[in-house]
Amino acid sequence: MTDKQEKTTYRTHRRGAKTRYLWFPSLMFGDGLAVSVLVLTMVMLRRMGLDTPDTALAIALLCLPVLLRPLFEMIVTHFWGTTKVWILSTQFISALSLAAVAFTLHTSYWLLGTACFMPFFVCSALFYNIALHRFYVDTPMKKLRCCDGEMVTLHSSNLNTSTPQHLNTSTPQHLNTSTSQHLNTSTPQHLNINTSTSQHLNLNTSTSTPQHLNTSTPQISTPQHLNTTTSIIALLFGCGVMSMVGGNMEVVTRNIRYSWSFVFYVMAGVELFLWLWHALFLPGGPHGYAKPKPTMGLHRGEFRETMRRMLQRKDDIATLMFLPLFLLPETLLALTAPLFVIAKPHNDGLGMSPQEFAYAQGTAAVIAITVGYILGIYAIRRHGLRRWLLPSALLLAVPGAALLFLSYNTAAPLSIVAASLAAGHAALGFALSMVKKVVVRFTRNMPDSTLRHAIARTLIATPFVIVGALASLMLTIADYQRIFQLATELAVVPLIVSVSYLYLTRKNSRELPIK
Repeated sequence: MTDKQEKTTYRTHRRGAKTRYLWFPSLMFGDGLAVSVLVLTMVMLRRMGLDTPDTALAIALLCLPVLLRPLFEMIVTHFWGTTKVWILSTQFISALSLAAVAFTLHTSYWLLGTACFMPFFVCSALFYNIALHRFYVDTPMKKLRCCDGEMVTLHSSNLNTSTPQHLNTSTPQHLNTSTSQHLNTSTPQHLNINTSTSQHLNLNTSTSTPQHLNTSTPQISTPQHLNTTTSIIALLFGCGVMSMVGGNMEVVTRNIRYSWSFVFYVMAGVELFLWLWHALFLPGGPHGYAKPKPTMGLHRGEFRETMRRMLQRKDDIATLMFLPLFLLPETLLALTAPLFVIAKPHNDGLGMSPQEFAYAQGTAAVIAITVGYILGIYAIRRHGLRRWLLPSALLLAVPGAALLFLSYNTAAPLSIVAASLAAGHAALGFALSMVKKVVVRFTRNMPDSTLRHAIARTLIATPFVIVGALASLMLTIADYQRIFQLATELAVVPLIVSVSYLYLTRKNSRELPIK
């Protein structure tokens, strides 16, 4: 643990704890808007006349900043000063970027304007996501099943789980002994003061010395269901409602440029409203609402050493191979599937209008992937990850098979299209829950958990960007049927990767975190 970590203090914001239901859902809603804007950008480019390969290439290039997430984590770590500044500044930049894109859609330079201003939105959204999870989203203590089915206690901070610790001493808390402290002595308090571990409990009678024990304001964890619920609402609003609004505006105004300019002005207005809302209700100060995350590996000279230690653990090597390859079939479908839905029938597409796209892709698919994800979480908690990892790998063949079926039935009614897309996204959601638990196992109880999380997110996003760029080339030499057939055949890769991961982690070695 670095010196900066030892000097980091955690102070519970009373105002933030009492009003967290005002600012936490809006924070997660703003985070979900980033994905919605990318989907709207894809639909807008196609409606504005850009061909399918160029649209796929443009969206893939816009996702390139995601590959620099570890670097962005380092920037936030070194310049984190005040927590509220990151949220407000990134949201304001996002609002300006979307407004600039909306303005250029009226001109003949709309493509150049989109290419110039959308990267600012993507980078600001990435910084927003990092600051959100670093300063305002804490992970409450939960019991989850690991790959071996055993119950493991997870903490938001780096704790020694070999002995029950009912006191977080890794982040010193300041106790002012001049004020009266109300301690409930009816409940036994287990303070394990082990000399083998560094527990800094300075029980000095001097009131001028801060004490690293906070009993005046207990930690209030934010319900995790708000995370999922508000993100779903953001996706439904962006991909569903706004796509439908754009399609209806095309019918009413008979002007495609004005219609999608209005959509992006609305999205910019939503970002601006969230900026004003957070300026009023979001707790700020030098310390975040959540507990400080570990920063080992994010400082100079630590990154290389941390990576070297990471590559020495067999479980970590298995995870580093698992994350970029498990979702390989979906990487080929992430961009081609929406383009296939809105492509014209003479281009071997379904030829759906923006309203139909909003219903099938923006509503039914979003609800289905959420249901699949929830079912996956429930299955892991019931039986463990090892039992369901192989079935989830087999389910990754469903999205490609569903789209392959639609490619042979382009005249299928809207209900069949929505049901097929929902089946594929439900299977994808179930697989995403497995990836989530693998990332949790990769980052839990590690002093470099923040760096590990950034590396995991980068490894997951890398094949999406690379294969998405290659998809633009594939669309010029192959039709949608060939691409969907290839995606279905690639489902054997997650199966092989899952078997390898289960084999390498069969002993489930539980090395202590390297200090």
